[in-house]
Amino acid sequence: MKAGELKHRVALQRRTVAGLNTWSTVATVWAAIEPLSGNQFYQNLIANTQVSGRVRIRYRTDVKPDWRILFGTRVFNITGIVNPKESNQEMHIMYREETL
Repeated sequence: MKAGELKHRVALQRRTVAGLNTWSTVATVWAAIEPLSGNQFYQNLIANTQVSGRVRIRYRTDVKPDWRILFGTRVFNITGIVNPKESNQEMHIMYREETL
């Protein structure tokens, strides 16, 4: 993964329960945000999957499926995490964008 591909700054957040459900930022990282193309989006509708796109970041061992990604005011709920070729070089995080 080339550093120039990572042009978006995102926050990785996990839920903290202290009376109310709130989110805390675990890390702020550089990422490549890749929304689904029109054809991919249509295929996902047919397959009834809930994926809006993927976020690529450098590999981390702590990211969990119940976390979320914050990009500015946009919220991406994680639907899956992939370690391509099990190489521990990068992560592909599939997401569904939350509509507020």
